[in-house]
Amino acid sequence: MGLVLTACGGNDAGGDDGTSTTPVDGRPLPTDEKPDGDVKVAIVGFSNNPYWVSVKAGADYANKVLGEKGGSVKYIVAGENIDVQTVSSAIRGADAQGYQGIGFFIAGEGNCADVESLSAKDVKLGAYNTLFDCVESSGGVINYAQEQFKAGQLAAEEMIKATGDKAGKVGIIVSQFTAPGSEQRRKGFVEGLKGSKLEVVGQGVEAKDSASNTFTAAQNYLQSNDDLVGIYATAGGPFGAAQAVAAAKKQDAVKVIGYDITEENIKAIKDGSMYGVIGQDAFGQGYNVAIALFNAAVTGDKADPVMQEADAPFVTKDNLAEHDPSEVPLGTPGAS
Repeated sequence: MGLVLTACGGNDAGGDDGTSTTPVDGRPLPTDEKPDGDVKVAIVGFSNNPYWVSVKAGADYANKVLGEKGGSVKYIVAGENIDVQTVSSAIRGADAQGYQGIGFFIAGEGNCADVESLSAKDVKLGAYNTLFDCVESSGGVINYAQEQFKAGQLAAEEMIKATGDKAGKVGIIVSQFTAPGSEQRRKGFVEGLKGSKLEVVGQGVEAKDSASNTFTAAQNYLQSNDDLVGIYATAGGPFGAAQAVAAAKKQDAVKVIGYDITEENIKAIKDGSMYGVIGQDAFGQGYNVAIALFNAAVTGDKADPVMQEADAPFVTKDNLAEHDPSEVPLGTPGAS
């Protein structure tokens, strides 16, 4: 049975109106070298939470930038299940459709087998969201992502500050324990709390990037722990936890920290139900990777360095104006 890939946005001609689009300041530039023919780049992702909106926006903007240079970028939804097999199937489907560059959400080390096999055919591969050494060793062009363990440590540091270094419990809500990025963030947070007065409730619970599941998990934490002072959500849908805290009228007593500078999370920060979020340059995970893949397809050169750590600012009400995507130009680093 053939794999059907859903392409979202973008078109082979580049910019929709045929006009040029200026590259984003502070981000990689496309090569001035002319390609021998049209260069097609695919960015493989998903669509189950607002993070993907920013990744797709980056891919769509790269499509416009590359249009006048003989390049095109399409955002492809791989499917519903976020796992190695689903991502691998989407990568191979994109290869079968003739994409010279394929950027993908890396779901685990198993996806590096695809990098190795397709790189041998001179297809350019790049990964985003989580850093894996095997991307580079397997021949990948770029691996652009937040350093997730370090981000978890930052979240712990900020949670300690937010709770006033008082004793209490913190509930952790993850995507799923098998998701490498989410798990690195969880482990970094647990490590970062060592020596503090905060205690993690169990090992955490799964919500699979669902805001409604996150709401329910947060509600359970609130109802079961009178001394709860914080909720830490490692993946999609953290605003669900903020909604649960607001519904319980505990915005002052329970601090919510999550990820991604999205419209939903910004609203929660503004109304006080969420203390803060850590960005991961979701726009750049689409845009930077697409530009790097185009450049590699045209010049043969990989990104330098291949392994690139994305900007990961901690955003609260105090510094939101600097990071709110509705207040700064599209694609501004530190605003997604």
